[in-house]
Amino acid sequence: MNAMSTPGKKTPTFLFEFIFERPYINYFKNFFLAIFIITFGILWLSQSDRQWALYATIFFGFGLFSLVISGLKWGRSVITGARVFRHMQTPISLWQSWQRAILARASILPIALFGAISLLELNHLAILPCSALLALIFLSVTSGFTLSLILNNYLNKRCYVLILIFMLYLIYVLQLTDNAGMSSWLNEAWWWHIPAIASWPLLVLGSLIYWGTPPSQQGKTLLSQLKELRLVHTVRHFYLRFTPLEVARAGDKKGQSIAPGKFVKSIGLMWLLFLSPMIAVDWHAAVTLPHLIFLLVIATFSTSYIVVKDLHWRYVLLPNHFQHGRIANHLFISNMLYYGCWSLIVFFTLFGLKMLMVNVIPMVRTPSAAIPLVNLALGYLALGVELITAFCIGLAIRGSQKPERCIFYLFLAGLIIAAVTTIYFYMQKQSPFKAALFTMNANYMVAVTLLGIVALIYANRLWTRERLLAFL
Repeated sequence: MNAMSTPGKKTPTFLFEFIFERPYINYFKNFFLAIFIITFGILWLSQSDRQWALYATIFFGFGLFSLVISGLKWGRSVITGARVFRHMQTPISLWQSWQRAILARASILPIALFGAISLLELNHLAILPCSALLALIFLSVTSGFTLSLILNNYLNKRCYVLILIFMLYLIYVLQLTDNAGMSSWLNEAWWWHIPAIASWPLLVLGSLIYWGTPPSQQGKTLLSQLKELRLVHTVRHFYLRFTPLEVARAGDKKGQSIAPGKFVKSIGLMWLLFLSPMIAVDWHAAVTLPHLIFLLVIATFSTSYIVVKDLHWRYVLLPNHFQHGRIANHLFISNMLYYGCWSLIVFFTLFGLKMLMVNVIPMVRTPSAAIPLVNLALGYLALGVELITAFCIGLAIRGSQKPERCIFYLFLAGLIIAAVTTIYFYMQKQSPFKAALFTMNANYMVAVTLLGIVALIYANRLWTRERLLAFL
């Protein structure tokens, strides 16, 4: 790429731009290739059984992922060459030689992967039919190559029509044999795999025919177009109005505490949604000691996840904003709005993944005869109330002058109560991890709600404007 660069001219920026001149990229590629070859040797020397088939399938999956990355890389190389050759006075034959060389190199890895899997299947079990192997291999490299062209807007409308037709074909074949999905399509006859097998040869042939001269960009990149959308601008403006409280305490001369960024905080909601089926208590079920300890941990960690909306000195000085005795209410509403939006995004994302990969993501439990749907819904509603109460306790802790000391006292009190409860249930010959401290019912929910209200009222007394000015 350096040979085609013009001195003194700024190199254009592309999506998925890989900088190959950095040595650690080459080290990573060589390391990955060495691991790939070692894994292939281990699979070649191993005996065939069910466990070998699983490991071989994982090996093939990593190979398909590497093909997608390879397609992205070679697609970006073609785009870079087209941009350079289009603005240089060079013969057309030079561009055509460059294009053929890129497409030939891009075809080496899928052929090598197909040969490696075929060698494994000679002395071992057959992972997939030969036509299915070719279909998945060529479809992977075609997807990566086409995605790089789409994101940089180098395809015309006819190509998008072909891609749409091919996507409709894939949706159709995934519904074969009573909605059996991908596994059914892979085990079908070879003629069902012809469109996927022909995807890469047709892409190579089409680029050689229609790109006899260096192609031009059809417009702005997809990322640039997305940035100009009003919806994206509105979401970005909404996101930037929230500021995390990253200072340890008012007047701390040792500097700011290490608090997670807003993006990390938002991603932190994902593990909570993953754990929700395990920590949610069904209606009329027992509330155990581990469940209460988990809520105590949530209250403690929520102190570093607090964000505030419109934290600016102009808003602080306005008479109707951040009024004394209502600052905690403003913090509470800000966090419910901020994390509520992120929770919905993460929830629907995981729900969509669950629809594609059934029983892979344990996000939502399926109602059964033992657990009716109403009790299951009430259990998740109760979990939401418990988490909100835990956050109100976290607001009160963070509003104190020395939150570290409050966390220590809370931890010490929780440890003493847990020890006393454990000794009591052992004396009663019951398991302290399964014994019921409370019952998930209306009385318990009223008590938890009142606890949250009391914590929020106390937090309003602790949070003052002077306290909030330390975070500006």
